Amino acid sequence: MYSKCTAISHGSGTIINAIATNKGSAFGITLGVEATVELINDHKKIIKGKIEGQEGIDSNLIETCVKNVLDYYNLDYSAKVTTKSNLPIKSGLSSSSATANAVTLATMGVLGKYAPEGDKKINKKINNELDDLIINLGIKSCFDENLTITGAYDDATASYYGGITITDNENRKILKRDAFNDEDVKVIVLIPNNYQKNLNKERMILIKNYVEIAFNNCLVGNYYEALFMNGLFYASTLNFPTNISIEALESGALTFGLSGTGPSYIGLCKAENVPNIVKYLEKYGKIYITEVCNSKSKIINLE
Repeated sequence: MYSKCTAISHGSGTIINAIATNKGSAFGITLGVEATVELINDHKKIIKGKIEGQEGIDSNLIETCVKNVLDYYNLDYSAKVTTKSNLPIKSGLSSSSATANAVTLATMGVLGKYAPEGDKKINKKINNELDDLIINLGIKSCFDENLTITGAYDDATASYYGGITITDNENRKILKRDAFNDEDVKVIVLIPNNYQKNLNKERMILIKNYVEIAFNNCLVGNYYEALFMNGLFYASTLNFPTNISIEALESGALTFGLSGTGPSYIGLCKAENVPNIVKYLEKYGKIYITEVCNSKSKIINLE
């Protein structure tokens, strides 16, 4: 066991929202969460969490993530857990999944269960098995805190592994992994003004057959088309504007659509088209320019 561990995990953008069909797809982005976990061997099981820079946000999720790992191993340590993030919360960019992944991985690391990259004693087979456990304990924590409808296995895996994941959320199975490998591609995130989440599951189920068409496009690698179609379907269902995606294409985006259940929109474009897209879309809200993340969540400090 160590005294302190810091780990990072990234957010993700939606290609296919899994709520309608229980099958989804997402891709990693470089915005993310850094989590530090310190253990105290006092047999009191007191877990205190702090979210840096967002003191008004409750720390229940990060505390639950630590608790679930300790419970899994039947340990009675106390802990301090701190997170910091440049990922907008409650916006459809997998902030809960990224947080759960980072905290769970950091807890595994401080316990000495998960070997960091570069460790000469690393056992890749054990780490691969623990990857699944980390993702599933993170999902359990999100369920415990009522932060997910489907378990968001697509978001959780894209956040944890990076790249593109296509998943069967009901059975928690990765159907395919891929990546956006064009180094010239940028990710554009738009968080519109004055729009809030609308979690009307009944309405989302109505578009199941149409989302299946987008999902099938995704399976064969038509990711831009799938993201755009999915975004139109869910935006219209959840009363978000669809013209935003069209305007993004007009201004040079390769694809653009609603991420998760909103309010964020996400898309990809060539770097040269970023200024024009920003010019078209900035009237709708706050814009983040980031990049695709194809790298796995990792431990960055262990002491």
